[in-house]
Amino acid sequence: MDEYKKGEPLNSPVFGWRGKILKVDLSSEIITEIDTHPYADRFLGGRGIATRLYWEHVPATVKAFDPENHLIFMTGPLTATGVQGASRFEVVGKSPMLMPEGFCYGNMGGFWGPALKRAGFDGLMVSGKANRSVYLFISDGKARLEDAATIHLDGVKQVGKYLKQKHGKNTHFLTTGPAGMNRCRNANLMTDNEGSATGGFGAVLGAKNLKAIAVIGTQSPRVYDPAALKELNRLTIKLNKREANFNPFPQDQISHAGKASCFQCGLDCIMRATFRTNSNKEVVRKCQAMFVYFPWVMGRPGEPAETALDATGLCNNLSLCTMEMANIVQWISTGYKAGYLSDAQTGLEIEKLGTWEFFKDLCHMIAYRKGFGDILAQGLLRTGETLGTEAKKLFANEVSGVGDGATYSAREYLMNGLLYAFEPRQPIAMLHEVSRIIGYWVMNLQYPGSTPVSADVYRAAAANFWGHDKAWDLNTHEGKAMAATRIIDRTYVKDSLLLCDSCWPLMFSNHTEDKVGDTTLEARIFNAVTGKDLDENALLKFGEIIFNQQRAILLREGWDPKKDDTVEQFNFTDPVQSVFMNPDVLVPGEGDTVLSRKDQTLDREVFKEMRNEFYQLRGWNLETGCPTIEKLHELGLTDLNKI
Repeated sequence: MDEYKKGEPLNSPVFGWRGKILKVDLSSEIITEIDTHPYADRFLGGRGIATRLYWEHVPATVKAFDPENHLIFMTGPLTATGVQGASRFEVVGKSPMLMPEGFCYGNMGGFWGPALKRAGFDGLMVSGKANRSVYLFISDGKARLEDAATIHLDGVKQVGKYLKQKHGKNTHFLTTGPAGMNRCRNANLMTDNEGSATGGFGAVLGAKNLKAIAVIGTQSPRVYDPAALKELNRLTIKLNKREANFNPFPQDQISHAGKASCFQCGLDCIMRATFRTNSNKEVVRKCQAMFVYFPWVMGRPGEPAETALDATGLCNNLSLCTMEMANIVQWISTGYKAGYLSDAQTGLEIEKLGTWEFFKDLCHMIAYRKGFGDILAQGLLRTGETLGTEAKKLFANEVSGVGDGATYSAREYLMNGLLYAFEPRQPIAMLHEVSRIIGYWVMNLQYPGSTPVSADVYRAAAANFWGHDKAWDLNTHEGKAMAATRIIDRTYVKDSLLLCDSCWPLMFSNHTEDKVGDTTLEARIFNAVTGKDLDENALLKFGEIIFNQQRAILLREGWDPKKDDTVEQFNFTDPVQSVFMNPDVLVPGEGDTVLSRKDQTLDREVFKEMRNEFYQLRGWNLETGCPTIEKLHELGLTDLNKI
């Protein structure tokens, strides 16, 4: 690599980008670069570019733990430019957590992505397998491999401390804990500030003998119109302004201590916060992860709430997926009640369920693959295959390949069936676009005026953002295929610009006249940063391109539209009972009417009709579920026709 000289600008002449993607082959220890711009012109950034690189570099026959598998990390054109909520990065690779193994993606926040961008690189591709334990150190245009023998099996906290002591306090890191290095299929990637990505990518890092990627970056990319961006940032902060003091813990034991903001972000975040315990411990916790052991702790008399808080920290330090761990605990509890599991079989003491000791023992036996934990380290789906039919019968509907399989399902919110049906993992960012506005409407019902989302605001926002005047009505399939296409395209764009799911899209606000958000804001921000002149529809077109690129990958890896373009069977057979943020499964009716979808299932014929309409809107063949040649030509993806 060319050596960076002090005082020499690293900035690309193209606004928003640095112009280089780092490529590291661990087997040969050769480090090279590729040009970002040809990919950005076609695939926008983040998820789009990473997906295209996967198509070009990861053959269908490659297994997740093979050296030929690539971990592809990409930032976006807005990263490190000061755009609010643009501190995330995307990771793409073949997942060992899926069954069968296949293409998957994850999304992480914090500081590492912006640090990579500020170090002069838009992304990073890692392939091969090191012949010893190593970590990659990147600093302002330079990269080298370092020995990691002394931290090989250390936890995430210890790794971070080691790297900051060695390279300085401004070092930001991505790593995996013992679970990843021991190839537990549910091992996460972790960053500082408690950023995480599921999919088993921590195990892929372990299979490559790569313990961590440490980054120091000091120079930001150029912005085309800084003054316009400054005004748009002010507008974004104003529109996003809201109550973000979410605390599910008993107030007398654990208090909300403030924000835990990611790089350059001043938005009111509802998913990430700092909590303080009575013992004056202060920790960052976010979203689903804080609930990994919560129900069992809260259900055990006398157990301090701090146990639930610490359970999340333990998972993060060992790099165990909290969604998978919650499902494992649920399965174990159900298995004991059914008489299928016993202390002798598991090596646990079930009477201690809900205590710190129980959870600690379970996590350590999985992360270090001891006893029954070695079976669970294969992931619940493969545990079921190992143990047989009786074990699988005890699975909750939430058990899935990657993510939660039942949250915000098609039974309660019809268009979500299409969101689940075409993704290799739980599409949580897409699901949030629906569930969040419904949740705020429910909150407004309970506490009038507490949120801006009245029934009228919900209907207006749904029409604007989902592209159909009947998209709001969750008791009819009308407009749901159009809603799904818009949600999918917008999410793919969001994951390519790398805007945070906690705040984007801004569908509603207390600070607009009609309380409805602005569908054009992302395009206006993108233009201010890059100097482009795209409107909302042109930006969404990138989402359609990326979605079709992903479709081609899935088809190449064996996805069968006739059996795979669907939702899990429980949607058709198990009546919904409750939903997070909406326990009574309420939905708006006409006018001020409030309806409920409690005890309802998804009608098979309704789903088929929605899916056929989705195929038509996408320009796909109704018989095969594949993009037509005409559609691929329109999108500039004619090379995908080889599938």
